[in-house]
Amino acid sequence: MKYFIIYLLLITPVFSNSSTWIQEKSKKDTKKEIFLVEGNFPKGTYLNKLHNPRLLLKHNEGEIFQKEFKNGKIPFDMPYKGSYHLFLEDKYIANDTLYINLYKTRIYNKDGDIKDAILKEIRGKTTGTHYGKEPFDQVPFEMILQDPIKQHHINCCLYSGDILPVKIFLNQKLQTNISLKVTTQKGWSNEITANEDGIISFEIPRNTYADVSKEKRLKELMLLEASITENLEGDYQGKPYSKIVYYSSIPIDFRTSPLEYTSQLAGFYVVMGVILVFSLGVYYNRRKKKKTPKEIWFDEN
Repeated sequence: MKYFIIYLLLITPVFSNSSTWIQEKSKKDTKKEIFLVEGNFPKGTYLNKLHNPRLLLKHNEGEIFQKEFKNGKIPFDMPYKGSYHLFLEDKYIANDTLYINLYKTRIYNKDGDIKDAILKEIRGKTTGTHYGKEPFDQVPFEMILQDPIKQHHINCCLYSGDILPVKIFLNQKLQTNISLKVTTQKGWSNEITANEDGIISFEIPRNTYADVSKEKRLKELMLLEASITENLEGDYQGKPYSKIVYYSSIPIDFRTSPLEYTSQLAGFYVVMGVILVFSLGVYYNRRKKKKTPKEIWFDEN
């Protein structure tokens, strides 16, 4: 049976109060533990079952590994040291709609064999693996981070105050009329629309709650979400559908800007300088008052 296809994209995003994302639990001297989490970011519960999961890991040099999502665990036992982009896809039909959920994250493997990696490493991360990659042809809907616009040229990290551009692709085609939802773990949330060039850019908000005096490299989580609906008739596993809803999420982390605690340090020096000058003034004034008065003798003869 042939279905009539309508090539119309509904730009209205399909965001809900609940989010789903991949979460990594880092522990020293143990293998990485990676789970799929659903809830109000950053808190949620683990998802143990999906409808029709497909798990792919793409090494920074292009090699693709297919794994099995089972009992809520995402296996990560990779042979090579370096960066991997992890894609977890789930497809199912509900209410005559085909839902395609695509969860993505970037994971760094520090325990693999470095001999099989071509790219050199800088600061423990592999150069060129973060941003601006071409769309993955095995994933129909994908968000791709672009090179940040920032003053801190450190390959491994994002900082508050950096401007992060994002591009979103549907079937490897750049989307120009789409929105991106950004949520931080401190509760800041915003929805940003792409410009005519298909670039969605936003400034990473300053973490006003960060106590940088105690921890200069304080890390905060952020979740990026995008969704789009396509009016496209077809069938999946023998069940018909009248439209497709795509959803994707990427968790990323950022740190407090070095400029924040640098400016605080400069302010501290200024205050200390003022206190020192004031103290010297008070000391000098008191010394003057304590001088022995001069004796004046009158000759009465």
